[in-house]
Amino acid sequence: MARHALYYTLLETLAEPGCAICRMGEKAVIRFLENLVYEGANDAQFRAEALLSRGFCNLHGWQLRDCHGSGLDVAILSRDVVKAWLRRLESFAPEQAPTRAFSDLRAALGMANGNAGARALAEALAPERPCPACKARDTAEQAYIEELLDHCADPEISGGVIRAGGLCLTHFRKVMHTAATAEQAALIAQLQAEALAPLLQTLEDFICKHDYRFQAEMTATEGESWLKALALLSGQRGTR
Repeated sequence: MARHALYYTLLETLAEPGCAICRMGEKAVIRFLENLVYEGANDAQFRAEALLSRGFCNLHGWQLRDCHGSGLDVAILSRDVVKAWLRRLESFAPEQAPTRAFSDLRAALGMANGNAGARALAEALAPERPCPACKARDTAEQAYIEELLDHCADPEISGGVIRAGGLCLTHFRKVMHTAATAEQAALIAQLQAEALAPLLQTLEDFICKHDYRFQAEMTATEGESWLKALALLSGQRGTR
C-alpha cells in the first residue's frame, strides 16, 4: 500500500511513548488554534460556526487563551455569542406558575414540572455545533486511525504501536469501530495485548513494592507505571 505524508507522521509519533492518536489529535488542535490566531477570527463562515457552537469547549477555550495574541480573536467570537445571548434574554418571558392541582397532576403522570419557558430558553442557548477545535481534533484522529488500520501489518507501524505502549482505551475502541476487516481487527487487538502485558506486570510490581519490605527495590519504570495506566485509560492529559 502506498505511503503518504500521514504514514510518516504516524510513524514519527509512534516513536514517542503513549497513545499516538491522542498525540495527533493534540497537534491538530494546536495547529488549528494557531491558524485561527494567525489568520484572525473575521472569517464570516468560521464566525457563523463559532456562534452555533457557542464558542469553544472549556478545554479548548482556555487553550486558545494561552495562544499569544489571541485576545482580539476571543473578543470578536465572544461578542457574537454574547449578542445572541442578550437577544434571547430580552425576549424571554417565563410562563406563569401553574396551579398546585395542575402541578400535582403533571407529577403523577411523570411529566416535568419546571417552567416551560425557562426550559425553552436553556435549550435555545445549547450548542448547535461541536466546539470547532474538538471538530478539528476528531477529524485528524479519524484520519490517523484509518492510516493506522491501512498499515497495521507494516512491521515499522506494528512495532511502533507496541513500543509506544499501545493505544488509549478511547482510541482503541474507535479503531475497533473503524476496522473494515477481521484481519485488521485481529492484528490491532494482538498489538494492543502485546503492549498491555508489560504494563500490567509493572503495575503488579508497583503495587507489591508498596509493601515496606520491598520499597527499596522500586524501579523508575515501576514508579511511573500508574501514570502510564492513567493515560492509557483516560487518554493523554489535556486532549479531551
